[in-house]
Amino acid sequence: MGVFTLLGVRRVGPLGGVVLVRCGWGRYGFAMADPIQILLAEDDVDLQVTTRLVLEKFGYSVVVAGDGQKALDAFTINAPDLLLVDVMMPVMDGISLTRAIRARSDVPIIMLTARDLSYDQVMGLEAGADDYITKPFNGEVLNARIQALLRRARHSAEAVDEVRVGDLAIDRIGWTVNKAGADVELSATEFRLLEAFLDHRGAVLSRTQLLDRVWGSADWGDERVVDVNIQRLRAKIGNELITTVRGAGYKMVRE
Repeated sequence: MGVFTLLGVRRVGPLGGVVLVRCGWGRYGFAMADPIQILLAEDDVDLQVTTRLVLEKFGYSVVVAGDGQKALDAFTINAPDLLLVDVMMPVMDGISLTRAIRARSDVPIIMLTARDLSYDQVMGLEAGADDYITKPFNGEVLNARIQALLRRARHSAEAVDEVRVGDLAIDRIGWTVNKAGADVELSATEFRLLEAFLDHRGAVLSRTQLLDRVWGSADWGDERVVDVNIQRLRAKIGNELITTVRGAGYKMVRE
């Protein structure tokens, strides 16, 4: 089940749009995860509202942050699938935010720039953004840009059969794990946990997020089931690869 594809399911979003989810077939059968989540970093309240409505119309789950620092905090907490980042924001601007995100993640980033300000566009791309769109923008065009980046990210993940973290080699297609030359037997749940951390290496994942991504719902059960399964996973792959962030959750080292 290593790689998810994007499919529309018959679930109506807040404004009637089809909700997009990550799902796919794998060694342990068919799995469905949560809707595609977008983090919108924008300080203009009117643009926050209109952009959020547009995104929700297309079925995305949206988290909004009013400045760069709040966006960075929200990224750590929510581990979104894509970011929309305004260049001009208080506390931390969009360029600095993009650099900070790129230091810890390869998540797709689209810059929101003012019309005709090519300097902002160049700076955003050099900071690590994948694309940009000028304001005001058309909702259909924005959605097309988002879908293009999500497809690119998916194809990139599919192209990499084996991922290495420390002395660990993970085959995401064949669902096999090797540590320092020795095979490691993981349960289906343990492998899905490992994949959740691989998809968000360096970011903190809360117990609620892990319940959503691995068990399919935060209402699945007691959050302690996450702790128990992480303890089992650590015992097999090494305690040093997944660290506890007190009061927040867990994260996997980037290297």
